[in-house]
Amino acid sequence: MLPDCKKEQVWQTAERIRAAIAGSPVLTAGLEIAVTVSIGATVSTCGTTDEKETLAAADTALYQAKNAGRNCTILL
Repeated sequence: MLPDCKKEQVWQTAERIRAAIAGSPVLTAGLEIAVTVSIGATVSTCGTTDEKETLAAADTALYQAKNAGRNCTILL
């Protein structure tokens, strides 16, 4: 949840999170493991959609990101 954010702010924040995760491999047992994340997001205006619709839109965006090859952000 990013209160009072516009689409561009949501996109930039999600991309910053995605890039930070992708740029920070996990070190375990002497091995470096690359980690990536797919992010699905949506913007809701108070009173225009209910919580279930907003969550469904974000979920749809997440699956679009995964189907797009992963390690990306989709904003609906």
